[in-house]
Amino acid sequence: MIKLNTEDVIRFTTLEIKLHPHLEPVDIYKLLYQALYGPFHIVKDIKQLSLAIDSELWQMQSIYKPNIQKIGPLYSRLSLSLIKQDNDPEMRQNRIKCMAEWILDSCDTIDDVRQDFKHNWFKFRDILIHLLPASKGAWHYADQLVEEGLLPSHSETFRKHYQPHYRLINHNLTKHKEIFLELNS
Repeated sequence: MIKLNTEDVIRFTTLEIKLHPHLEPVDIYKLLYQALYGPFHIVKDIKQLSLAIDSELWQMQSIYKPNIQKIGPLYSRLSLSLIKQDNDPEMRQNRIKCMAEWILDSCDTIDDVRQDFKHNWFKFRDILIHLLPASKGAWHYADQLVEEGLLPSHSETFRKHYQPHYRLINHNLTKHKEIFLELNS
């Protein structure tokens, strides 16, 4: 399991607020969770994952930026907008499968993250509150989710402004990055 320091948290949280100023504490919760654990919580089936990516690509109505958002020392958000769209259905499936393989190889097996996340949340909470001034109620809601061990979706505000379409990957897996970029050039 990855350990984050204060500088890491300040850096990726400040970037998130700069890139997506319309967010709520629950979005910061999601960001911290993703920075710590990456895509470990996803379905580990290549066919299901590929199908979900393909389905989401068809539903996308706008480009999601940034293309790659580093969210800590190990993980990044990889925009689905990077998947090249053309008239070759076989290549489209190859590109999707390549992304799915990258995601799956980015998954670490972690038994139960609830207590570890709770510890990290309260360790960095004062810094996060300083970086993202929001209502006490919004922070209380995020705290409640932490206590219950629930992983939230992005807030309505975030989804309304940014239509997030990304997947989490380990950005240190350079072999996957090279293949993915080559397929999508």
